[in-house]
Amino acid sequence: MAEWSLNDEKLMYERFWALLNDHELMEVFRRYGPSAFRRSSVLEGLEPFIAEQEFGGRACVEIGTLKGLTAIILSRYFDRVITIDIVDDPLKHEIAASLGIRNIEFHTVADNAEKARLIESLEFDGAYVDGDHARDTESDFALVRRCGRVLFHEHWPAQPAVVALCGRLGGVVTRGKFALWTRGAA
Repeated sequence: MAEWSLNDEKLMYERFWALLNDHELMEVFRRYGPSAFRRSSVLEGLEPFIAEQEFGGRACVEIGTLKGLTAIILSRYFDRVITIDIVDDPLKHEIAASLGIRNIEFHTVADNAEKARLIESLEFDGAYVDGDHARDTESDFALVRRCGRVLFHEHWPAQPAVVALCGRLGGVVTRGKFALWTRGAA
């Protein structure tokens, strides 16, 4: 068994406190258990990064919300959050409703073509890209880049497509597994 490093311990405490210090996430944990947080970035420093980078506005497109936990965080900073998933998880509707959150629109599409048509019809000033990193990073970015501010999840060596794209873009600020591209930033 591999030994824990001090960084692993620090990460565990950061995630623990991120959960305990957020009443909505604690309510999700209480009602739905730890499995609701599987594959979610909400305990990885998402909200502090959003606040630090002043990532907010009128409307945000989120590609890949799964259970909607990231949409909950984004809904604090945007007037409207539009999530788009190819793989549906119906629990996201129940979770948002149980918290009384009404500024999230959940969309499930059949494929990337339908996703593209939906995004083309929307007006938004921010995007969070957390879909199929291995296959769709480039195409998802192409769909949302017009908004001028795109936040990526999974900016780490295990997701080389995200790292490579962000490396080519310039104007990217990173922290942990998050990367924020802003058009015109140097």
